This record gives sequence, C-alpha cells and structure tokens, in this order.
Amino acid sequence: MAIRRLSYRLDEEPDTGAVRLIPASAGPQEQEKEQTPEAGEQTPESTELAAHVLAVGHRQGLSRSRLPDGGGLLCSTDCSTGRGTDRGTDPSADAELRVDVSYAQSTEELPLPSTDVRPEDLTAFAREHAPRVEPFLADVRRLFDERAGRQIVVAEHDPRTVTRWITLACASLPDTYAKSLTFTTWTAEPRRAPQQILGIGPDADFDRFDGPTLDHFYRVHDGVGGQGSTPTHDTWAEVTARQWIEGPPPRPGPDDDPFALTRPTLDVRQLAAMSDGARRDIARAHAASLAQESAGSAVVDELALCQALGAEDRTAAEPLALALVRHYVSVAEDQETLPDLAACERLPLSADAWLRLRGEFGARADDALRRRLRSSVGTWTEPLRLALAMGADAGPGLEEAMERLAGALLNPGRRECAQAVEVLEAIGHTGLNRRVLRLLAGRMTDQQLYKLRDLANSTQGEWLRRHVEAGEAPPPLRLVEAAARWQRQPHCLRGARLFAALAELLPGGRVEDAATVKLLWRLVWGGSQPDSAAVAELVRVCPTRLIVEAGFGIRLVVRLRSPQRVDSELVDFARDLRAEDQLNKVERATIKLLVAAQDFAEGRLPLRPAVERIRDQSERALPLSDALREGTGAWIGRGFAGAPPVELCHRPALDFLMRTGEDVLAPYREMLLDEDVRERLIRELPRRPAEIAALYHIWRPRQGRQITTAWQRVADELLTRVLAPVVPHLDDWTLGEIATEIARQPHGRGPGRVQEWNAWRSRQAPL
Repeated sequence: MAIRRLSYRLDEEPDTGAVRLIPASAGPQEQEKEQTPEAGEQTPESTELAAHVLAVGHRQGLSRSRLPDGGGLLCSTDCSTGRGTDRGTDPSADAELRVDVSYAQSTEELPLPSTDVRPEDLTAFAREHAPRVEPFLADVRRLFDERAGRQIVVAEHDPRTVTRWITLACASLPDTYAKSLTFTTWTAEPRRAPQQILGIGPDADFDRFDGPTLDHFYRVHDGVGGQGSTPTHDTWAEVTARQWIEGPPPRPGPDDDPFALTRPTLDVRQLAAMSDGARRDIARAHAASLAQESAGSAVVDELALCQALGAEDRTAAEPLALALVRHYVSVAEDQETLPDLAACERLPLSADAWLRLRGEFGARADDALRRRLRSSVGTWTEPLRLALAMGADAGPGLEEAMERLAGALLNPGRRECAQAVEVLEAIGHTGLNRRVLRLLAGRMTDQQLYKLRDLANSTQGEWLRRHVEAGEAPPPLRLVEAAARWQRQPHCLRGARLFAALAELLPGGRVEDAATVKLLWRLVWGGSQPDSAAVAELVRVCPTRLIVEAGFGIRLVVRLRSPQRVDSELVDFARDLRAEDQLNKVERATIKLLVAAQDFAEGRLPLRPAVERIRDQSERALPLSDALREGTGAWIGRGFAGAPPVELCHRPALDFLMRTGEDVLAPYREMLLDEDVRERLIRELPRRPAEIAALYHIWRPRQGRQITTAWQRVADELLTRVLAPVVPHLDDWTLGEIATEIARQPHGRGPGRVQEWNAWRSRQAPL
C-alpha cells in the first residue's frame, strides 16, 4: 500500500489577506522521505515511533491523529522566518509555516525513520521527573482501559519536554498500543484539539487551576507551577515508573495484555519502595504466570522475588509462595519423584496457607503412604517423609504408619524394631517422633510397661534415651527409661530409694497425681508391696492421699496401726483411707477415732457428739499403740480445754473428763495453764458469771470411787491457779449472779452448793 507524504506552506492572499495552505514543492530532502513499502515489509516497532517522536519533536511541532477511515495522520510543522521567529508561535505576515503530512490508510503502517531511542536518555528524564512519571503512565493506561478515557494535558515551558513525555509513553507500550496513541506536542487551544495527549505552554488557552477541569474533564500534568489533577494509582504504572527511574528499562508487555505484570525485573530495593498494593499485584501476577508454566520450567527468579517480597510484606508474597509450592509439587509429580515440602518452608506462607496446601496435596501423599505400608517397615522412609511434608497429619495412612512403628518398637530383639528406629532416624521429623512416643506412652498396661522396659534395656534403647533427654518424650516414658537405667549397674536402685529418685524427675520434684503414683509403684514394686521401712520412707516423698487414691492405701495400713507419731498428715491419710473397702473393724474404728479427735480439738465437732464418738471408737479400736493413745489423747484434751464450760459441766461430758487418764488430762491442764490462756481467762471471766459458776462446778473438790486421783490433782490446780485469781475482781452483782447459776446447776442441791461456793470464795479472798 502506498503511503503518501505531502508538504504544505501557509500563505497569505495578497488582495484579501486570507491565510491558506498551498502545496509546497518537494525539495530533495522531502523527496528522499517519500517511500512506498514493499509487500511483506515488517511493521515498525514501538521504539521506532518513540525515536521518531524524539527526533522530529525536538526540532519541529509534531502531532498524530486518527482519521474517520481508520487511517492515521502524522504532522510535523516547521515555523521559520527571516527574523527567526520561535517555533510554535503563530505565523505572521513575514513567516512561512511549513507543514509535512504523512497519511496511511492503516494505523499499523507509518513512514518512520530508523532512529534509535537511547534508553539512558529516557531513564535520565524519568529520574529528573520521578514524582510525575507514575501518575502520567497511570493516565496513559486509562486511555486504553476506558473507552472514554479523559484527554491528558501536559503543561511545560518547553515543547521538547512534552516530546519526552510522549516518547516515554510510546516506549512503555507494546507496538500496537503505541501506534494507536494520538498526541500533539504543542497546541495553543487544547479544548479544540482531538488528540489523547495534548502538549501546552503556560500561555495556552486553558485554565490550569480550574477545579472541575482538573477533576472531571482533563487529566492535567502541570510542569509549570500548577498542582495538576489528583494522581490515580495503577500498579502497572508504578512498576513501569520504578523501572524507568531505577533501571533497567521496562519491556513492553504483549499486545494481547499489555498491562499485565509479567515478571518485571525488580530487585529488593525497588520492591521496598513500592506501595503495599503494588507488591500484592506483583505477587498475584507472578502467581498467575507461574500457574501457566510447564512442569519443567525453572522458577529461580520467582523464588528470589518471592523471598524479597516476603521480607517486605509476607501477606503480599503469599499468593506467589503458594504458586511456587504447587509448581514444585507438579515438577516432582512430572518427574515421578517425591517432593520435599520442607524445602519450601522458607517461603512466606501463613498457617492458613499451609492448611490449604495440605488440603490439596495431603490426601494424595497419605494414599501413597498407605499403599507402601503393605511392604516391610524399612521401605517406608520416603513415602512417610512425603506424607509429613505434605501435611497429611490426620490421614489414615499416617495414623496407621505411626501405630505400626510404635508396635514395632515394643518388640525389641525383632528385625522390625531396628527398622522402625532406622526409619525414624532417617526422617528426623520431630513431630513424628513425638507422636510415636506418645503412642508408646498411651497404654500403660503391665504388659506394655514390661515391653517398654525391655526396649529401654535393648540396643534400640539409645534412641529412646536421646528423645527423653531432648524433652520430646512424654513424662511416663521418661520415668520408664530412668527406672530401667537406674535399676542397672552402677546405680542398682530399689524400693523407696528408686521411688524417690523417680519422683525428683517430675515437675517440681514431687508427685502430684494418683496416675503417676500408680506408674511409679508398678515400676518400683510391680505386684508386690513395700515393707514397713520402705513405707516410712515412701510417705516422706509422696502424699498418702495420692497413695490411697491410686489404690495402694491398704498396703499402708501398717502405718495407721503403728505410726511413729500422730500428726495432721496421719489424720489426712486416715481420712483418705475411709473409702478403702478392705479395712477390718479395728482399722476402721482407729480411723474414726483419729478423725474425731482432731475435729474435736480444732472445733469442728461439738462437745456432746465428740464425747460419744470418741468413747465408742476408743473401745472398738483397742488395743491402741502408745503413739496412737498419746496422740489422740492430746487432741481430746485440747478439745475439752476449748469446750464451753457451761456445756462441759453437764453429763456425760464431765463424767468422761473426770474418769479419763493422763493422756487426756495432761494436755487439758497444759492448755488451760498456758500463760496467755490463763491471763485471758483471769481478765475476761469477771464479766461472765455463768462461766465462773460452770468452772467452779467442774473443778470443785469431789470424792468418790469414780473420781481418779489424777483428776482431783488437775482440778484442784486449775481451781487454784485459774479461778481463784478471779475472785478479788468480782462485785456484788456478779457474786449474786454466780450464786443464782450455781443453784440452778444439775445436782446443785440448791443452797448447800451455794454455801460451799461462798466458803471456798471466802478462803480465797477474805472479806
């Protein structure tokens, strides 16, 4: 197809003064420019258009427009006068405006010179105008994204700067898009210009400060002092601008998707400078591109980019990381190998992302493992490694594999046990080891305990010991391994010593639950029971409550019947032992006596039921050991000393107290004669006539067969040392109240007992 190049000059009619275009004769230079492309001639590249704009636009005004028939019109103007008028000014009578017009019916074919665009020139220009490059390219893209994209107005002092902007746009676009771009490097009336990019100067007929114009009608990029239109963000523009500014220059995208982010060459510094949105768009673009790649393609660049993105924004890099893992798996499947996702753990993937990957690939890996389980244990290594890497945590194949590995370990001496250890060590997966160890500790039957002890004593016991020392084994396995090791040379620990040593391995160095007691008991004594010496040592390191709760309380009854001392720990043991159904009548009565005595002493059991319970259980628990008799007597004596005197002066409590022995009377006396207690009573009793009357009734001199010498001695001392010092502080009213109370007392015999009181009082405090 012939491409015509025409030249015109602007001339003035001498008679009318009208200005008109008339054909200009073609000079040698113009004749050289005319050309007729041969059939099959290659269409000029977009860089050639950029070169033409740069070359011609720097010395002439340049514009490009579309024609209704689909053709393109490229015009360059050269304004020259004898006086050398500036390019771009309106022609005067002395000026001649030379217009060169190139017309092609197809916009795909233009007569362009073969001048090269130097990337370094555009890079330097982009760096010089860095803040404006991205907004300008974003608006250039909108010319193609929006059917009615707003015209771009570029205001500069020098048309050559406008030329640079247009050149930058052409060089950033693929061939087809660049050739369809229309522009003019300089126009005095931009509102009448039809092109997409309009270059203007500061004196053009255009209000660069009008708000509606900037916001709704034109996209204005003002380089002469105005603020221009509000920038819009576009990831393609941001990436392309960053490449122009920092290099290397961008490569235009394909014609079918020119603005796709297809693997731009970006380094970490460039990524760090980009917005969060751009980084996310880049990651998504790379992920989509990677999904189209064949299994054999290399992804080294994407891997480096993903790691760089992840360092700046893990969330932004995650889509690309997911695509890389999927690609990695597809490569392995294509090569019929087993991928190891552990190699991808350095990729920026969240827990949710790994969960998605496990959902995609875990079932397949688990099925492959399950098929391999039909073979010997020694062949499981790689399928098991793959299932773990693919995250088949809850798959039936992995569950079965772990169950069978644990079962093999419980048969030391067999070949499968050694193979199981070899597989576990070859994989070296902490999570797998922990789960197998939990299975070993999960069913602590007597038979399994014996097998675990045999494992600990076997050649494979070294594997168990290492994981125990690394803290990966559950506490029961740690105890089993330690018990097996300490029972061997050179330790040779047995009985309560071994129990105590194992207890020190527990958190806090002490036993805290019955399940642990059961385990330790079975490890130390098996089905037997400790002797008396071992029991005494055992209860020092293990609460008796836990021993009873573990079901071994009956084996400790010997401690109940013959304790070294009676204390709260023994009573606690007795309380816990009450639920034991194997106790005989004497043992059960002993428990009830201990509990009642302590409750009475500490005020939890009232006087009357305490006396009845203690009297009954004392008879049933006979014979009591010396320690039991003295210990319970001490608590009973404290209980009588703390009982309300008004209640104690009644039967049967008083009868029990007067007939008891030294085991009760000694602590009773000691507590009431305690210096603090005695002083408090002397101080407070003068205001309590009823208590004075009751104490006198309890301690008054008595004679009779059932009144023991021990009680007579204790009562006389308490009457003298506690009640006698109170008498001098009694007034007439109080004395009257005391006499009334004494007369009312049971068996008081009315005035006779009052006369007895008055006589005793008179001897203590003569009137």
